[in-house]
Amino acid sequence: MRDETRANLAFLHRVFRRRRVWYWGAWGLLALTWIAGIALLALSGWFITATALAGAGLLATLDLYVPSGGIRTAAISRTLARYFERLVSHEAVLRSLADLRGHSFRGLAALPMARVRAYRSGDLQTRLTSDIDTLDGMPLRVVGPMVAAAISLVVTLVIAIWLAPWPAAAVLAVSGLATLAVSALLALAGQRRSHALVQARARERIGLFDYIGGLAELLAYDRARGHEASLRRENATYARQQRAQEAFGVGSEQAVQAVVGASALLMLVLALGWYRDGTLSAPVAVLLPLMTLGLGEVLGSLPGAWWRAGESLKAAGRVQHLEAAGQAPAGAARPAPADHAPVLQAHGLTIGFHRERPLLGPLDLAPARGRPLVISGTSGRGKSTLLDTLAGELPPLTGRIALGGDDLDRISADTRYRHLSYLPQGLQLPDTSLRDILEPRHTHLSDAALWEALEQVDLADAVRGTEEGLDYRIGEAGSYLSGGQRRRLALAAILLQDRPVVLLDEPFAGLDPRTLERVLSRIGPWLNQRQCLLVTHAPESLPRDWPRLDLGRPAPS
Repeated sequence: MRDETRANLAFLHRVFRRRRVWYWGAWGLLALTWIAGIALLALSGWFITATALAGAGLLATLDLYVPSGGIRTAAISRTLARYFERLVSHEAVLRSLADLRGHSFRGLAALPMARVRAYRSGDLQTRLTSDIDTLDGMPLRVVGPMVAAAISLVVTLVIAIWLAPWPAAAVLAVSGLATLAVSALLALAGQRRSHALVQARARERIGLFDYIGGLAELLAYDRARGHEASLRRENATYARQQRAQEAFGVGSEQAVQAVVGASALLMLVLALGWYRDGTLSAPVAVLLPLMTLGLGEVLGSLPGAWWRAGESLKAAGRVQHLEAAGQAPAGAARPAPADHAPVLQAHGLTIGFHRERPLLGPLDLAPARGRPLVISGTSGRGKSTLLDTLAGELPPLTGRIALGGDDLDRISADTRYRHLSYLPQGLQLPDTSLRDILEPRHTHLSDAALWEALEQVDLADAVRGTEEGLDYRIGEAGSYLSGGQRRRLALAAILLQDRPVVLLDEPFAGLDPRTLERVLSRIGPWLNQRQCLLVTHAPESLPRDWPRLDLGRPAPS
C-alpha cells in the first residue's frame, strides 16, 4: 500500500509540476486571503473596543485613520486576493488536466488493441473524465490549503509574539499542531471511504455506459428491467458512499472548529488576565481571541483537504498507467531513420488468443514491394488477427516479427506507425469533418492533395456534391456515409500518410465492380511503391498477378 501511495504521489507530482510557478502564486494568494480575513476580524474588534473606550472617556486619544485604513485595506485585499486566487489556481489546474487528458489519450492510442479491448467502454470513459477531474483536489484542496495554512499560522504567531507574552503564541502553536494531528487521524480514517467512493463511482459509470450502449439489444431480448435494477443498486451504493463521505467531512470540520473554539476561549482568559495585570490594553486583549477565531477558516479547511487526498490518490492510480503507456518502454529499440524504406517480415509466426489453441501458424511472411499479398480464407480463420499481430496490436503466440531488422515488440508505437499504416476491420470514425479525417492537426497538407486522395478512391464527386466540401461532417461513427464510402475515406487517409508498409483489412468492402475497378486503377501506382498485405473475402475481384495466401478453413476447436 505504501509503495502504491508513493507511486501515485510521484505521478501527481509529474502532472502538476510543469505549472508549479502558477500553483505557488495561487497558494500565496490563498494565504493572503486568509491573512487578510484574520486581520479584518482582529482589527475590527480592536477598533470597536477602542472606539467604545474612547466614547466612555476611558481612552485619552484614538487615531481613527490608521485602524480604519487597515480595515479597508484588509477588506479590499481579501476580495482581490480571493478573486485572483480562483483565477490563477483554476487556470493552472485546468491546463494541467487538459495536458493529462492529451497524454492519456496518447497513451491509450499507443496501447495494443488487445489491452484496449480489455477495458470496458464505461471504465475508459470514467478514467478519462471523472477520475482525471478528481485529481484537481490535490493542488486545490490538499496542498494549497496546507501551504496557505502554514503561512497564515506563522504570520499570526509573529503578531502574537509582538503584541503579547509568549503564552499567546504557545496557544496558537498548540492549536495549529492539534489541528494537524486531528486532520491526520481523520485523513487516515477517511482514506478507506475515499477509495470506496472512487470505486463505487466507477462501477456506477460503467453500468450506465453498458446500459445505454446495449439498450436496443436489452429491449429486444427483454433484459432491460434486470439491468435497470442492477443500475439502481449501483446508484444507491454510490449515493450512500457519497453521503457517508460528506457526513465524515462535516464531522471532521466540526472537530477542528471545537479545537479552535477552545483555543480562542483559552486566549480570551489569558488576555483578560493580562489586561487586569496591565500587561495589555483592552483593544489588544480583544484582538488576540478574535485573531484566534479567525484561524478557524484556515485550520478548519485542513481535515477536508486531507481526507480528499484519498480520492485523488485512488483516482491517480486508475489514470496513471494510461498516461504512462504513451511513453516508450524501458530498453525499447528506436531505429534510426534509414535511407531505404524498412521491410516487414515474419518468421515462424503463430497467432491467436490462447497458446493452447492457436488460430494460425507457423508462417513465414516477407511480401515483395510492389506486389500486394492477397490474404483470403473463410471466416474465423484468423485473417484480421494476422493483421493485428503484424501491426503490433496483438502479441504473437510464437515466432518473430521484424520491421527494418528490429523486433516489432521493441519498437515504440510512434516509431512503428511512422513506417506502417493499418486499416483495420473494425473502423471507428469520429464525428468530425472530412478534412480532419484526411489531414490530422499535426500535418500540413494542401487542399489539392486532399482532393487528389479523394479522386484516387473515387470519392471526389460525392464530396463536391455537398455544400460544405472538405468541411462536410460525417456524423457519429461516419453515419452520414455509406459503408463503402467510410472504407474509401479511411483508405484515402492512408494514401496521404504515405508510409512504406501498408496493412489493409477489407479496404474495398461494399464497392460495386465498376467502382472497384476505378479505385484499383487509380491507386495501382501508389501500391507499386509499397509493401502491402491485403485481407479480402473476394480475392477473385483483385488483379490475378498479385500473389495469394489462402488460409483455408478454420481448424476445429
